[in-house]
Amino acid sequence: MIDDISFRLSQLDILGKRLRNATTTPSFRMEFERKPYAFRKKMTNFTKFIFCANFLILFACVIAVGSWQKSGYYQCPSLTVALGDDNDIWRTAYIRSTGENKTLIYSYFNGIYSKNGTHASRPVYREVSLLFSINFPFSIIII
Repeated sequence: MIDDISFRLSQLDILGKRLRNATTTPSFRMEFERKPYAFRKKMTNFTKFIFCANFLILFACVIAVGSWQKSGYYQCPSLTVALGDDNDIWRTAYIRSTGENKTLIYSYFNGIYSKNGTHASRPVYREVSLLFSINFPFSIIII
C-alpha cells in the first residue's frame, strides 16, 4: 500500500521530477491519456495541501497524547497486585538501601495499592488496608 501511494505521488510530480519521469515512462503497450497542464497543476497543489493538512493533524494528535502522558492522565489510580503464594521466593535479592542480600518473598507484596503522588515524574503507589482504609508505610515506585 505504501509503495502504491509513493508511486502515485511520484506520478503527480510531488516527489520530484526525476521520480515523475521514472514513473511516467512508457513501460506498457497501452498509452494513457495525459491530462491538461492546468488540471495537473490544480491536482498537484490540492494533493500537497491534503498531505500537509494530514501531517499537521497527526502532529497535533501526537503532541496532545504526549502532553496527556506527561501530566499523568493515563496513570492508574489504584493497582491490585497478586504475585502468587509463598512458593515464589527470590533467595538472593540485593537491597539497595542497606547494601545486603536478603530473601524476598513475593506474596508479601500482594494487596491493593493506591496512587499517592509522584517521584521523578513516576507514580508512587502506597498499600491500602481494606479493613480500616489506612495507608501502610510501604510504597512502590513504578520504574
